[in-house]
Amino acid sequence: MLRELNIAPGDQIQKDEIDELLHFNKRRLLNMQLFSQVDFTMCHDANDTIDLQFNVSEIFFWIPKPVFSLADRNFNVWWYEQNNRLDRTNIGLELTRLNFRGRNERIGGTVQVGYNKFFDVFYKIPYVDKNLKHGIGLSATYQTGREINFKTDSNKIKFFRRDEYPYRNFQTEFTYTYRPAYAWIHEVNLNYNYLSITEELFNKNPDFFHGKKKLNFFELKYTLRFNNTDVRVYPIHGLETKFQVSKKGLGFDKDVNQFILYNETSFYKRLINNLSMALHFKGRIMFAKNLPYYFNRALGFKNQYVRGYEYFVIDGSHYALLRADLRYKLIDKTIYQPFIKFMKYIPTRVYFKMYDDLGYVYSRNPGNSFLNNKWLNAYGAGVDIVISYYLKLRLEYSFNHLGQNDLFLHSTKE
Repeated sequence: MLRELNIAPGDQIQKDEIDELLHFNKRRLLNMQLFSQVDFTMCHDANDTIDLQFNVSEIFFWIPKPVFSLADRNFNVWWYEQNNRLDRTNIGLELTRLNFRGRNERIGGTVQVGYNKFFDVFYKIPYVDKNLKHGIGLSATYQTGREINFKTDSNKIKFFRRDEYPYRNFQTEFTYTYRPAYAWIHEVNLNYNYLSITEELFNKNPDFFHGKKKLNFFELKYTLRFNNTDVRVYPIHGLETKFQVSKKGLGFDKDVNQFILYNETSFYKRLINNLSMALHFKGRIMFAKNLPYYFNRALGFKNQYVRGYEYFVIDGSHYALLRADLRYKLIDKTIYQPFIKFMKYIPTRVYFKMYDDLGYVYSRNPGNSFLNNKWLNAYGAGVDIVISYYLKLRLEYSFNHLGQNDLFLHSTKE
């Protein structure tokens, strides 16, 4: 906890700056996401000396999280295009132990079955030195399933399904982190990947792995992160950026050879009272010859999409995405309930927002994809719901340049 504060015993502080400084450090402790409530008290020992005490309410450090997820890219695709079929869902359990050994370490794993099978274990140590600057992490992941998307046709993905698992992926990773200051983190990842597909899937699309049935390769990544936002779970003020350089294939493994530059930058600013704005940029430049289909994803997966185009997939090597939000805070309450001790305080916030998105995906060979190599624009309005540090729900009604509009549901941060 002392590592997160920017004040220490013996510091000299201007009297008119004390209140703002203490609230600033309160937010820093909350950003550790280990406490549901943080308060501070001051005792004056003398005219020029104060004793400061922070009082915290810990969250429950064992986080058993039931897994019920959709096999499809988002809720709308599952509900409308796949007829909300329950056999296209995943169930399981994700168990994480926060603050392991009382050092903010994290250890845990996931067991997921159903449509897709996914298993992983991880262990993250933020600090291994006395100066609390160097950390390490280890993880291993295995995933497979009976169905996989094997090609894109008119910006819609086509699926290949068999009782025999058509693909298998295994990855193990070592991570080193260096945190010289509160807002800065340097991260180096080295991972090994093994991917395989069946003969039948290979015949369906020989370009899936670019003429191969198996891929073995190492990947080396360097990531620079900067985050000085006020409340990291849903920022109102500050800057957050991630710059990443990665190399798939390190020379001695000949299956893959890709060099990638990636950036995420978000800028948040409070305007007046409960009104704030947010700008989000995401972009990638990929250098590779004869890019296989498996690595050709751009917009349409996970959190990489232009709002209003959730039904489409846009493949390509380079892409850019810009989101602009104007947000008004409707509710900001901390709910107290005495029944569950480790969840006595439940921070809850609700925001109304209006937004406009702009995106572009470049592909050297777009085929019959009609959304590549052109600017995409969509706008709309919605509601963001943030409960504690775990649940985020976004309801967004979007209009795109194709004349389409719909209500979309998401459960991730923008």
